[in-house]
Amino acid sequence: MITSLEDISAAELLVAKFVKNLSDDQISEDSLLPDWSRGHVLTHLANNARGLSNLIEWALSGVRTDMYVSVEQRGIDIETGAKRPGSEIVADFLEQSKLLEQNLGRLIAGPLVTEEVVSGNGSQIHPYEILTLRERESLVHLVDLGLDYKASDWSLDFAIKTLKSVSNGKRKESIRFRLLIAGDHTWTCDQNGMVDVHGAPKDLAAWLMGRTPDNELKTSDGSLLGNPPLWL
Repeated sequence: MITSLEDISAAELLVAKFVKNLSDDQISEDSLLPDWSRGHVLTHLANNARGLSNLIEWALSGVRTDMYVSVEQRGIDIETGAKRPGSEIVADFLEQSKLLEQNLGRLIAGPLVTEEVVSGNGSQIHPYEILTLRERESLVHLVDLGLDYKASDWSLDFAIKTLKSVSNGKRKESIRFRLLIAGDHTWTCDQNGMVDVHGAPKDLAAWLMGRTPDNELKTSDGSLLGNPPLWL
């Protein structure tokens, strides 16, 4: 499953729908992420859009343009940006979201690119993967905002696509389970593991990215699943 420009547009519009009318007080409230307010989450989404636009420029020009100046500066920028008035945070998100969509359009409409770029976590990716990265960033963090949107609201296609892309991806904490199983679909995590995890795709995707699933997941041997593993 490949993310399209239409998928990106739909994800960005969905986030905008939920946040554009939030008050300053609502933006300053806690998100579902530890130590982050909604302002932190939206600042991160805006900065993520800036960073991905940098990678698009790199892909189109051939001149290296890193996603962020450094990991340390990325964190500083989020903390600083989260202190702005809520209306300014939302306006920044909406502007960067729009600019990223325009840049993605340039990427897709432009000449075929083959050289890989380096994402914010140090992984080498093909520029067209930026679409998948942004869709995932938008829809996962929309859940993190703690508004009236949950992982159970994701589409089945998005959940399966996400499971495929992150089951063996770079992460902070490895997965000790062998397989994630949803009906006839399976995703390999640790080939040396002895226990599998069963559940619905949306719940498995949420758990795999360090979020608490909306519905129960079960292990093949009945053991406790434990806390969601750290993602990025």
